[in-house]
Amino acid sequence: GYIRVVTERHQLFVYTMLPAKAPEEARSDAAEYITRANYGLNIGNFEMDYEDGEVRYKSSIDFEDEILTKAWVRNTTYPAFLTMDRYLPGFMSVIYGGVAPAEAIAAIENPEPQG
Repeated sequence: GYIRVVTERHQLFVYTMLPAKAPEEARSDAAEYITRANYGLNIGNFEMDYEDGEVRYKSSIDFEDEILTKAWVRNTTYPAFLTMDRYLPGFMSVIYGGVAPAEAIAAIENPEPQG
C-alpha cells in the first residue's frame, strides 16, 4: 500500500493493493464482488482499474483547518489494511477460484459458526 497527501487540498489518501491483478476474464465478477463489498462499508471503498485489473482499497480524509496528526493518519490507515485483509480471501476465490461473487461475500460477511 501507499499513503498520498495532497497538501494544497488538505487531503490524505491511503491505498492498499490487492497483491494480484484481476485477469481480464474475471473483471466483471471482480466488479460485482467490489460492489457487494462496498455496500455498507463505513470507511473507504474498493476500486478497480478495468484497463489492467488493479484492485485497491482507498481510505481518505479531508483535514482542512486541522493539523494532520499521527492519530488521523492511523485512523485512516488501519481501516484500509484491515478491510483489505478481511476481503482478500473472497477476491482471490472470485478471480482465481471461480466462486460466485455473492457466495464469496456471504462467506466473508456471514461466516459459518465454528465448532
